[in-house]
Amino acid sequence: MRFWTLVIRNLSRRPLRSSLTAAGIAVALASFIALVGLSRGLERAWTGALHERDTHIFAVRKQSAQLLSGTIDQRVAERVARLPGVSRVSGELFDIIELDTGETVLVIGWQRSSYLWDTLRLISGRLPAGEDVKETVMGNQIAEALNKHVGDTVLFNEAPFTVVGICASAGVMTGRAIMVPLKSLQTIQDKQGRVTVLHIRVERPDDHIAAAAVLDGLTRAFPDLGFSLSDEVADQNFFVRTGRAMSWGTSAIALLMALLMILNTLLMSVIERRHEIGVLTAVGWRARRILAMVVCEGLTLAGAGNLLGTGLGIVAMRWLTLVPQIRGFVEPQVTVRMVVEIALVTLVLGTVGSAYPAWRAIREDPVESLRDE
Repeated sequence: MRFWTLVIRNLSRRPLRSSLTAAGIAVALASFIALVGLSRGLERAWTGALHERDTHIFAVRKQSAQLLSGTIDQRVAERVARLPGVSRVSGELFDIIELDTGETVLVIGWQRSSYLWDTLRLISGRLPAGEDVKETVMGNQIAEALNKHVGDTVLFNEAPFTVVGICASAGVMTGRAIMVPLKSLQTIQDKQGRVTVLHIRVERPDDHIAAAAVLDGLTRAFPDLGFSLSDEVADQNFFVRTGRAMSWGTSAIALLMALLMILNTLLMSVIERRHEIGVLTAVGWRARRILAMVVCEGLTLAGAGNLLGTGLGIVAMRWLTLVPQIRGFVEPQVTVRMVVEIALVTLVLGTVGSAYPAWRAIREDPVESLRDE
């Protein structure tokens, strides 16, 4: 009998137990893919929006656990713009609101003179005409979801805004956002003179040393603000770091349960096959061959769970992005890195889960095993 034929036969002796173990592994891996994928999707959507704005440095109120709870005096932007190495600065006020249709959207306010309006790629209409007008430019994705066109009205915070433009976006965050004049948003939110964040452009963005020097100067000049390079914003935000930790923690619990499933299944299998293992030892099988057989059984179970779990996880991740409260704030993507991570997790699960049962198998006394039969 061939080695792999024996491995498959051992697993198929208890088809229900083997199937349930593989299914448990699949659910654990699917949870890993969905949760970690959503966490990275949030980071990708956020940094993608900053790159779309050509923002080099991002400033928020320091020691504010929630990004939306901290505000900055918008006059600080003028002081920041005077620092050496800074090219342009723009304040931004934003909020996450739920429309009467049930859609959750990002409402963004910019001064009409802000350069950020120039980063929008209009596909129809125009930009707002002034600072205190109830006019808005909508991202193409949210406009399509709401079936809104230029000239229509959208209501949020009980204030009607006329859609004067629709813009296209490569990322989901801007695509599902509503941009309005800053003063109008400040009025309806009762945050006159306040902004949530500052977008900062530096004079020499390709010179990393110069950009780091500007960042250091900003940090020293404004100790009450937290400054981050756009590529590092997600790593330094409390909300994102907390979400990342929660996703990894939940995934770790699920993977631990899968590990215990493999261990239990193989341990029961080894105990039930004491006589067979004794026979194999008696006919000349060495300990390392028996060890390899049990480990391969564990890797086969993990591999089957990997195939099913990967597909299930991708489907779950895509489905979760359709939830109204999440849609538009994450940009999930299955990357080569994630595939490699899943493969490594599968390898670890199969190897570690079969380690103790394999050790038990090679420790069996063949004489005692044959006598028990």
